[in-house]
Amino acid sequence: TWTIPDPTLRSLLAAECDQATALAVGRGGSILTIDDELRRVRVDRFGADDLSALARFSSGAVAVGAAGTVAQQGDLGWRLLETGVTEDLLGIAFKDPRPLVTFPLAWIVGAGGASYRLVETGWERVATGTTATLRDVVLDSGGALAVGDRGTILRYLDVDRGWKPIASGTEVALQALAIVGGSTAWIVGEKGTVIEVAGEAVRRVDLGTACTLRAVFTQGSAVWVVGSDGVRGGAWRVAPTGTERWGSC
Repeated sequence: TWTIPDPTLRSLLAAECDQATALAVGRGGSILTIDDELRRVRVDRFGADDLSALARFSSGAVAVGAAGTVAQQGDLGWRLLETGVTEDLLGIAFKDPRPLVTFPLAWIVGAGGASYRLVETGWERVATGTTATLRDVVLDSGGALAVGDRGTILRYLDVDRGWKPIASGTEVALQALAIVGGSTAWIVGEKGTVIEVAGEAVRRVDLGTACTLRAVFTQGSAVWVVGSDGVRGGAWRVAPTGTERWGSC
């Protein structure tokens, strides 16, 4: 069953969770922390700018949002990072350092085709070759993938090759993506669009809806998709045994 843990907050835009806790961010600097073991919900505010996306890692989390906001959570709470970024930020991918590597791998993307990679001196701007707003970014086994408006799909492999476009076959805004099985990406967007990308191969997936699909994530061998249009919402669970559907979308 689905419940609203705090009915005063209805503008949360992104969430990350583990077995015991959930963290969500949203409009006006909203930060919601849920501790399932303690049965406790805490509501915080961090500034006034909208927070659009977040990534958790071993020692905290990073959230990004409007006007280049980048905030990091640590033992003493949240603090604003000075980055020099001014664009509205909509997506972040963050990975803890590998063994013998002291520096994490991280990307942020946003309005006007903006993308930044974390390097030892800070956030370094990386040209994408597009002015389309980028709405999500993930790390995969080969590098990074980003998606956004006008059907934009970009893949980053290395410094020499930079970001390269992948033809999506659509002009709708692509909202989110998730990596399935290490190398395959599921991408979701407006008008019920679902695209599976494996290398350079692109395949459309039909969920039987025209609603805007806003989020996608994996759980074991299943892929979950969440969508909404107006007051209608829906969720789909796509598994090897078939597809389940909830809601009115």
